[in-house]
Amino acid sequence: MNVKNLLRDIYTDYLLVCPSQITATGLSAFTSHEICHDKFTYLLSSEAFSSKSLWENVKPMCHETKSSDAVLIFDDSIEEKKYTDSNELMQWHYDHTVGRCVKGVNFLTALYHSNEMSLPVCVDFVRKTKPVINKKGELIYKSRTSKNQMYRDMLYQSCYNLDFKYVLNDSWFSSAENMGYVYKVCNKHFIMALKENRKVALSKEDKENGVYVSINPHCR
Repeated sequence: MNVKNLLRDIYTDYLLVCPSQITATGLSAFTSHEICHDKFTYLLSSEAFSSKSLWENVKPMCHETKSSDAVLIFDDSIEEKKYTDSNELMQWHYDHTVGRCVKGVNFLTALYHSNEMSLPVCVDFVRKTKPVINKKGELIYKSRTSKNQMYRDMLYQSCYNLDFKYVLNDSWFSSAENMGYVYKVCNKHFIMALKENRKVALSKEDKENGVYVSINPHCR
């Protein structure tokens, strides 16, 4: 086995089983100090991990489990890092699970589920590099690419790499533009959650006349 791949496997196993803080010295101790902590530090800093490197690792397994009835599941996550200095990757993001802004890394993932196996196949990170002045006159940074555009880019790449039938995601990505992209451009079906305040046209005639009703029956 390649030495770098062996180090990656050990590092991954350590992440899975370690119940406390993750450190390079702790990982070295995990190997009874047979592997110096500097080797893991070098491994993590020697290359930029991306969707390309992720795909190179999972591609053989995806091809073994591929199915035309497979699904591609998108998720938007935040890894909170409240004590880390800010940079283009480490920024403030609104976390809907807690109802407030948190400091950390915001990333999108695509999970391929086929024949009872789930594999991450695509990842992208929100990088806030565009300086803007907010309503309070404060300098803040925003991403130059919206998460919805990132979603569509990841979906397009996944269609090139994989065979699947459905796209699944939560209400964050359930816009008409994304639905149209999944169905018309990618020729896939979708299952998406919708927020209660969304409105729909019940027929083509209603759409042409601008007649929309709430999907919440209590608000009609």
